Amino acid sequence: MEDLRDRLVAVGLVVDHGYDTFHLPIGEATITLQDVEVLYGLPVDGHHVDYPHALREYTGLQYLQMLQWLADFQPAEEAALSGGSRLQLTPVRLHLEEMDADITDDTLDLLIDLYTRLLMLLMFGGVLFSNTSGNLVNLRFLHHLERLDDLPSYSWGAAVLGYLYNRCPGKHGHSARRYQILPLL
Repeated sequence: MEDLRDRLVAVGLVVDHGYDTFHLPIGEATITLQDVEVLYGLPVDGHHVDYPHALREYTGLQYLQMLQWLADFQPAEEAALSGGSRLQLTPVRLHLEEMDADITDDTLDLLIDLYTRLLMLLMFGGVLFSNTSGNLVNLRFLHHLERLDDLPSYSWGAAVLGYLYNRCPGKHGHSARRYQILPLL
């Protein structure tokens, strides 16, 4: 348990020498790295899920260009971009349906990779790092999708838990009502 606490301290999840607690209609709940690991099957050890400094200055257009390069996809309307770094998930879902990927042993690796990257965007925006709209994905994760084979080497569990606790009710003006959409709660 001490190792778990050390990892929580490392990602800034321990506050006032204790765990943050979510107050839910059924009682209080504390979500730990072990919960994320068991419930989602996400690794909690590994490289930090970072946001490289070079990407912090990216514009919406640059993110869309990266999306085109990595997933061979760009939404038909620029209005699908929200706030410069978030993309609506609906165009991604529609594009995946159009691809109608019937993956077999004969499917080219390139097509599998393109499809996988788009599915990962859906998972990032719809499950792991969801928001109150339920229809936006932060494109700041795109650079992690460049090398798909590296994905298991990252501590996705710590990133998800950090995201959840960063949006705790009472922090940064977030209200408790907003967390009904977060699957871990």
